[in-house]
Amino acid sequence: MKRAFQAIFFFFFVIAFSYAVLASGLNPEAEAFYKKAEAAFVSKDLDTAETNLLEALKLEPDNAVYRYILGQVQFMKENFLEAKNNLEIVSRSRPSPDKGDDYNTKLKNYKKKIKDLQEKFNTAGTSKFQIYEKNKDSGQKLKLAVTIFQAFKLNPPLRYKNFKLLEEVMGIYESALQASFDGKEWQKDPMLQLAFLYEIANKKDKAAEVYMRALDYVDNPNEEFVITHKFDYLNRSNKEKLLDTIEAGDFTRQDLEELIGSGSQKVTEEDKQKIEDIITDARSKLEDATTDEERESVLEEIKATIIEKQKRGELPGQEELKKKLEKEGKTMEDYLKEKGL
Repeated sequence: MKRAFQAIFFFFFVIAFSYAVLASGLNPEAEAFYKKAEAAFVSKDLDTAETNLLEALKLEPDNAVYRYILGQVQFMKENFLEAKNNLEIVSRSRPSPDKGDDYNTKLKNYKKKIKDLQEKFNTAGTSKFQIYEKNKDSGQKLKLAVTIFQAFKLNPPLRYKNFKLLEEVMGIYESALQASFDGKEWQKDPMLQLAFLYEIANKKDKAAEVYMRALDYVDNPNEEFVITHKFDYLNRSNKEKLLDTIEAGDFTRQDLEELIGSGSQKVTEEDKQKIEDIITDARSKLEDATTDEERESVLEEIKATIIEKQKRGELPGQEELKKKLEKEGKTMEDYLKEKGL
């Protein structure tokens, strides 16, 4: 069954691979590398395909269609961290008038497909977290810290459930990378891992500092683009980030339960479906949104839906939340604003 699935996946991906170059080949040299990647992919030589895609992105680093194909190749190689890294950039990319309608159509379709991969990313992240739990008493603090980074990168819900662990892991990274902070040496990958941990811990200034320093050590335009994209994303508003997370499929029912204050409550299947419907509806609308104004309106709809359902008592766990807000003198609108909505 697994081989049959892989064969079907490969067949349809070859079709997508072939069409993508027609839709997005704006730089002739980049397109030449892309065609080499396509030939290698058809021959099932994923390593050569990946190498040529990276060369294409050095010449046209903002081509999200090429980057999507690279992410898919890395996903097929089960290099989940690199695949996640590239596909995140695609999911956060916006349409480009300069690249034409074909490119923007492909980008829209590919962004829809990315969310279908999140379950496997979550599974890989859970596996990493299980490795940590199995070995957490081993004393190998640095290895365990890297394992936690991998788990948090691949499986977003794990970050929210283990916030104290995040603080501990950052401390381990900081101690191990003191020489880099002192300017004596630069360890690119570990420092970028730490920047990611800073980012998800809402330590934006520290994350920005690392990303800016990393730009002094880039080897090629693609690497510069990736780091610059991370820095730019760091400065997006909480609303924009929330929308990106929902659209990419990283935002789950459990996340929305936490957002509306019912995460610690026992939720019925009926309540779960209500929450799932809110996310699914928002994701569908985001996939069709092409402007910042349209995306903003989707977020306002989510907020209005939550407030209306809360007023009608249709959301789980609202009695406890209502008591908490009354005690603090806050409204549901205040609560959602604090949460980024």
